[in-house]
Amino acid sequence: MHERYESAIDMESAVAVSDLDRAHRDARVIEALDEPQILDQWRPLHDAVRAATRRVMVEESLDNAAERVAEVGRACARCHEATNANVKFHDVAAPQAHATLAEDMRRHQWAGLEMWEGLIGPDDAAWRAGASALTAMPSNILATADDIDDVARIRLEASRALQMPTQDARTTLFGRILATCAHCHATLRDR
Repeated sequence: MHERYESAIDMESAVAVSDLDRAHRDARVIEALDEPQILDQWRPLHDAVRAATRRVMVEESLDNAAERVAEVGRACARCHEATNANVKFHDVAAPQAHATLAEDMRRHQWAGLEMWEGLIGPDDAAWRAGASALTAMPSNILATADDIDDVARIRLEASRALQMPTQDARTTLFGRILATCAHCHATLRDR
């Protein structure tokens, strides 16, 4: 489970920073992990996670990969829900917002990870903590109009995330947030 969890975090992070090749590699790691001792009743849930990661492996666009990564998170959550798993993640305090871009981006990354863990846990408190932090993301975090549009879009989607009552709705919304992160990072990278 730990290897699957770490690879899932890496896959989500890879899409966020617009590294589709790395996301494909991380998805392959998850897809290849087998649980030969798994009970037959849980096999379909395990297979659903693997099938979701296969869809990430073949995506050619970051937007679609972001949606597929969110679906991997939802497949994980379905298993956790069905097995009544009490999933505990690393309890990391939110970095404080500061004046530097690097510090603000660390907080932004923390917020995204909180939402991701909130999705796959599922963990309502983590989801809300991450969404709340993203709503407060400084609008002047980046210098160009395109980047500001991405920041505004993330803030808007994070506000909506606070109102999302179902895991399925959260999955769709998280895919959009992740795609926006990927777009912003691709824009910065390609300058």
